Amino acid sequence: MGEYTKYVVGFFVVAVIVMIIALVASSFQRLESAEIGLPYDTVQKSLGTEVQEEGLHIGPVGYRFIKFPSVFKTLEYNDLSCLNKDGVPIVLDVAFQYLARPSDLKRIIEEFRDHDNYVNVLRFVGEAALHEACSQFNTSEFQSARALFTEKVRETLSLRFNDLSSDITDLQVNDIKKPGAYDIAVRNKEAARENIQVAENERPRLLTQARTVRREAETQAQIAINKAQSDARIAISRAEAEAEAILNEYQTEADTYATIISRQGLTTEGFLAYMGVRAIGSSKNPVYAGVKAPAKTAYLGDG
Repeated sequence: MGEYTKYVVGFFVVAVIVMIIALVASSFQRLESAEIGLPYDTVQKSLGTEVQEEGLHIGPVGYRFIKFPSVFKTLEYNDLSCLNKDGVPIVLDVAFQYLARPSDLKRIIEEFRDHDNYVNVLRFVGEAALHEACSQFNTSEFQSARALFTEKVRETLSLRFNDLSSDITDLQVNDIKKPGAYDIAVRNKEAARENIQVAENERPRLLTQARTVRREAETQAQIAINKAQSDARIAISRAEAEAEAILNEYQTEADTYATIISRQGLTTEGFLAYMGVRAIGSSKNPVYAGVKAPAKTAYLGDG
């Protein structure tokens, strides 16, 4: 019985010593060089108020640290799709660094419980900030005013993260991807603008060339008109001269016939008979004529 009691007492002493060691060990917690934290008493369910930095710390039995980074950490958004001011989808690659303010660490832990939940909220808030900034720029401004867009993203993120007691730094807009159809349209527009510029540069030369061709055509037309008018005047003069000659010829014949009638004392019938005799006499071929009887071949001495 004495030996048994010794064993029991010895076991109990050892157990107490082990428990004491375990309790003492659980009273020590370490923070690494890139960590800060607030002590949390898991027994009393109470949160400390003083932010602790790196090193070995002692506290109530069974306490632990709710840890946060003491240096800036990176948040990345890869292939984040947003709609710009024109309603065109834009794909962004953005990265920046954040840091929870140690002075507000107690409020942060009370609101978000731990760092993992805090980061999840920061990520959603950052995404909303990027959507907001994206919606304030049209498609062309993402290329022509990229620095302004980056600054707008920084401003929007800083404003929203400030409400969550977080600071940001080292913002980088690594890539801005526009739809392929838009890039094709932009290239076509640039080509059209260049073609318009070429046409505008060529316009004075083409206008001069066209004016020269028109003046040459007008000159040739005037030459043709002048020639036509000259030919018309010549034709008219020639026709008038021929008409005058014919009239003169007929007038001469008329005067001659009038003289004959007057000198010979011929009547109209006698003159016609005279003309018939002359026509027959001047003919080189035989002439056959049918004359009603009685017919007179001469009218000289009538009367």
